[in-house]
Amino acid sequence: DVLDFPLTAYEVWRFLISYDGTAHTDRAMLRDVICALETPALQQQLASVDGFFFLPGRGRLVAERIEREKLSARKLGQMKRLASLMRYMPFVRMIGATGSLSLKHGTKGSDWDMFIVFEKGRIWLGRFIMTAFLHVIGKRRHDHKIRDRACLNYFITTDRLEIMNKDLYGAHEYQSMRLLFGKKVYSQFVLANQWIREFKPHYAVSHLGERFTLTEGQRWPQRVLEKLVNYLPGQEKLVTWQRHKIKHNPKTDLPGSHIEASDQALVFLPKPRGPKVFSEFKKRLSF
Repeated sequence: DVLDFPLTAYEVWRFLISYDGTAHTDRAMLRDVICALETPALQQQLASVDGFFFLPGRGRLVAERIEREKLSARKLGQMKRLASLMRYMPFVRMIGATGSLSLKHGTKGSDWDMFIVFEKGRIWLGRFIMTAFLHVIGKRRHDHKIRDRACLNYFITTDRLEIMNKDLYGAHEYQSMRLLFGKKVYSQFVLANQWIREFKPHYAVSHLGERFTLTEGQRWPQRVLEKLVNYLPGQEKLVTWQRHKIKHNPKTDLPGSHIEASDQALVFLPKPRGPKVFSEFKKRLSF
């Protein structure tokens, strides 16, 4: 409800929350959730239209979700086409779609939140090349250029696949991530983030067969580029320049910001949405 997102019975089961944040060995069956939704006690507290469940008085969200899903499907198709080029950039090992589009709940003005995994030891150079490439082709989000542009705010490496912001919002964000490229690394990512099951007991590999996931394709173009890039001079200066730019960015010191700049993670969340969403979530529970 906080995210204005009515759910089907299957989605209620899939996104089921273990609110106390402790791991549970007993996982609910889908039929148990369906039976629970049909009990008189819950039917007094919920409303449903066309198979979507929501809190009373929120029926308008059903039509809104259907429209947003159609729009998001088109945008995810565009993201997939962009990822088909990005996968050949040096040292890229996985690309995922996160944010509202991963739930097919985007709007016309939505950007494309992209989660990228680079080969270990290559995050700084990989990020620079990726950013430059997207800027040249006009697909990098910057300044007021937002709509249908790639938002590059989360990079990690293959030797640190575990997410550090371990909270309910983070669990929801990465459970719903849609894989665009990199099935093998994605499987490793799921295994490295089993902490998500403390909040989301049904977290598992779930996107490997979906239509927005690219095949591995021919890897030789990437290998050739990587060999050429390895001979680039001034790589240490390039890392120093990026560190300096991040450190002196005014957004880095914003209250509540989540900024990380290391050899294993480059995370740029000056105004993370999680705390605000979780605060609203707790308000709903207090009613």
